[in-house]
Amino acid sequence: MQPGRAVSVAAKAVVSEVLQHIFEQYPNIARRAGRHDYDGRLPEVAPRSLDDLAKLRAAVRAQVAGLPATADPELRADLDAALAIAEEEHFCLAVLGQVHPGPRDWLAETDVSVYLRRPYAPLAERVAACAAHLAGLPTFLEQAAGTLGRRLPAGDRMRATEHARAQAVNLPAAVRRLVRDHPEHDSAALAESAAAAATACEDFAKAVAATAPTNALHGPELLGEVLSVSAGVDRPVAELVDEARHEVERVAGALDAVVARLGLGTREEAYARLAGHAATGSVLDSLTAIIARVKDFWVTEDILSVDTSTPLELRAGDDVAGSARVEFAISPPLAEVSQPHLLTVPEPAESAGAGPDSIRGQYLNDPMLEVITLHEVYAGHYAHLEAGLRGGSLVRTCVPWFPAFTEGWAHYVEELAMERGLADGRPEVEVAQLRSALEAATRLLVCLSVHAGRWTFAEAAEQAALICGWSPARAAREVLVVVADPAGAMYTLGKLRIREWRREVAGSPGDLKAFHDGLMRCGSAPLPAALRYCRQTLAGALS
Repeated sequence: MQPGRAVSVAAKAVVSEVLQHIFEQYPNIARRAGRHDYDGRLPEVAPRSLDDLAKLRAAVRAQVAGLPATADPELRADLDAALAIAEEEHFCLAVLGQVHPGPRDWLAETDVSVYLRRPYAPLAERVAACAAHLAGLPTFLEQAAGTLGRRLPAGDRMRATEHARAQAVNLPAAVRRLVRDHPEHDSAALAESAAAAATACEDFAKAVAATAPTNALHGPELLGEVLSVSAGVDRPVAELVDEARHEVERVAGALDAVVARLGLGTREEAYARLAGHAATGSVLDSLTAIIARVKDFWVTEDILSVDTSTPLELRAGDDVAGSARVEFAISPPLAEVSQPHLLTVPEPAESAGAGPDSIRGQYLNDPMLEVITLHEVYAGHYAHLEAGLRGGSLVRTCVPWFPAFTEGWAHYVEELAMERGLADGRPEVEVAQLRSALEAATRLLVCLSVHAGRWTFAEAAEQAALICGWSPARAAREVLVVVADPAGAMYTLGKLRIREWRREVAGSPGDLKAFHDGLMRCGSAPLPAALRYCRQTLAGALS
C-alpha cells in the first residue's frame, strides 16, 4: 500500500471511531442519522471513562499531525471535525468534571418520533421498535436520575424539568396519533408502555426539580477555554465581549432607523405592525409561497447555490404540550431508502385566530415566516445540508455538533438577504430580521458578560429586557437558559466570524459565490475547519 493511501485509510478509520463513539454515547443521534440498528437502544448509564476519551483524542491528534498539507480537503475537514468532537468530550469530563451527560442529554433519548414520522420500514417493525424503546424508558430514566447530583445549573434545571414534563404528555399523544392514523393496528400494549414511560418522565422531572440551582459560572479564563474547545474561537474574552456589545449597538441602530422610516416612535410599535401581516390562510400555505419566492431571489442574486436533490416536506406540528418552535429534521444520511427532509411548523387552530396577541400574529406572521425561511430553508439549514451531503462526509452530516457554524451560517444568510435587497420596499421584513438579530446578539452579550463576571444574572436580565423589550419574566428566562447552554449565543458568534471571513474575499460576485458555496459544502464543522476548507476549495474554484 502506498504511504499516502495508508495515511488516508488510517485517518478515515479514526473518524469512523469517533462517529461510533457518538452513536454509542447518544443513540438518538444514530437513529436520526438512519442507523436503525440502534432502534430501541438506550445508552448505558455509567460514568464516562477518562482513559477511553484520552485514547480517542490521542488517536485523532496523531492522524491530524501526520496528515500531509496536500491531503484531500474532505478528509482534512473530517479529521478536524472528529478532533473537535473528541476534544470537547474529553474536556467536559477532564476539566468541567461532567462524569455523566446532563439531564437534557438523557431526555433526548426519550424521543420516539423517529419511529413514526418516516416510513423507513414496515409499520409493524417500527411499532415494535417504538414499543421496545418505551418499555426501556422507566428503568433508564430511574438510573439517569441517579446521576443528577445535588445541584444543577439553574437554566439546565429549568429546561430539563420542562422537557421531562412535556415528554410525559407527548409520549402518550404519539401513540394516540398512531391509533388515529392506523386504527387497524393493535396498539393496546404500546399505549400501556407509553403510559409507563410518561410516568417515568414525570418522576424524572421531580428528580430534576429536587436539585438545588447553581450559577455554574466559568470566569473569564475558563470561558475562553470553553469557547476554544466548543467553537474553535481563541480570541480574548474581553475582545469578544466588546465585539458583542458593538453588534448589539449596530443592530439596535439599524432597527431604530427602520422605525423612524416607518414614522413610528418605538420598536414595540414596529413589532406590533408585524401582526397585521398575517395571512388568513394556513401557515403552511403562506410558508410554501414564501419559500418559492425566496429561492427565486437567491437564484437571481447568484451569490450562493440553492441546488437541492433531496426534497423538503412541510408538516404541521401537533405537539400537544404547546411547543411553538419550528423544527428542521434532516434526511437520514445513512438510511437505506432516501427520505425527505422535514420542516415542522406550528399550525394554530382556526379558532385561535390571527390577532395581534395570537401565536399567528406574534410569531408566524408573514415577515417572520420570511426570516424563518431564510434561516431554515434557503439558504440556511436545508440548502447548507444539501451542499454538505454532496461532499460525502458522514461525520459532518450525521453529527449536529457545531452550532457556531451551522446556526451562525443560517443567521448570516438572514442578514445577507437584507443586504442584497430581499426586503426592499417591505420594511416589515427588515423589522422582523433585525428583531431576530438583536435578540441573538443580546444572547451572546449576556452569555459572555455573565460568565466573564461583567454582569450579574440580575443585571443581565435588566439589560436584556431593556434592549429587546422582553418582559422581566422572559428576560430572566433567556438569561438562565443561555448562561447554562451557550448554543443560543452561537448564532451571532458564528455570524460575526463568517462576516469577518467574507472581508478576505475581494473582487467579482463570482468570488463571493465561491466563498459561500465553499462554506456550505463543508457541512457541520468547527469554525476553524470551515474556514480552512473554504480557503482550500475557494483556491481550487478560482484557479
